[in-house]
Amino acid sequence: MSGVQLLDLNFQDTPGVIASYVFDTGDGLAVVDTGPTSTLPALEQGLRNLGAGLSDVRHVLLSHIHFDHAGAAGTLLERTARARVYVHERGAAHLARPERLVASAAQIYGDQMETLWGEVLPVPEDRLKVLGDGEEVEAAGTTLTAYDTPG
Repeated sequence: MSGVQLLDLNFQDTPGVIASYVFDTGDGLAVVDTGPTSTLPALEQGLRNLGAGLSDVRHVLLSHIHFDHAGAAGTLLERTARARVYVHERGAAHLARPERLVASAAQIYGDQMETLWGEVLPVPEDRLKVLGDGEEVEAAGTTLTAYDTPG
C-alpha cells in the first residue's frame, strides 16, 4: 500500500458519511479514526481490499472521541494485540472509561444506540498514548501534531 487510503465505512448503508484513513507507517498500519463499532465490518473489509487486516494495525490516531470517529477504538484494540491508540489528553479519560460518554449519548439516541454506534468498549490505559497539546508524533515521514480544537 502506498500513500494514504480512504476507507468509506458506509455508515447506515450510506456512502460518504463516515470514513477512516489508512497508511503504512513502516511499523505497521495507522488508522485515522476507527468510526463506530457498527461500521467495523466495513473497516475490516476495506483493509482486506488493501491486502491487510486488523492484525496489521499498530497505530490508531483519533481526531476526537465522538462515536462516529472513535467508537470502535476499544473493540479494535480487543481484536489486535499490538495496536496503540493516540489521542489528545482531553479525550484520553473518556476512552479509558467511556461509561459517562455512553450514558450521555443514550439519553439522546435511546434504543438506537446499538444500531447507530454498536458497543463502545474501553481502551486499556496501557495502550493509550496520551498526547499533550502541541505534542508531535512521527508517522511515515510525516509529523502529526495534537491540538485541542474545541468546537
